[in-house]
Amino acid sequence: MKNHIIIPLFALMVALGSCAMPNTAVRTIDDRPTLAIKGAPLDAVLYVDNLPMGAASQYDGAPNTLAVEPGSHTVRITVGNQVIYEQRVFVESSLKTIIVR
Repeated sequence: MKNHIIIPLFALMVALGSCAMPNTAVRTIDDRPTLAIKGAPLDAVLYVDNLPMGAASQYDGAPNTLAVEPGSHTVRITVGNQVIYEQRVFVESSLKTIIVR
């Protein structure tokens, strides 16, 4: 009697398990503007809006850049306690390259 229930139940489970469900992949593209810093010394630190972003040299644009929100930002680069670059920049779209001299 148990085989009458188990065999059809097993067949139903196999049939349902073999049905392919739709597979959907969602990819989002980060289209925020980016900043690249060229010519910064290796020990320089990048600040954007007074927030430390790490070593300025890591955002050299080849390939790393820093994604920021569109609008105005204060960009400051320091070496130790000395500010070697500070400017208010407006980024709207794509890549803005800052050259440190």
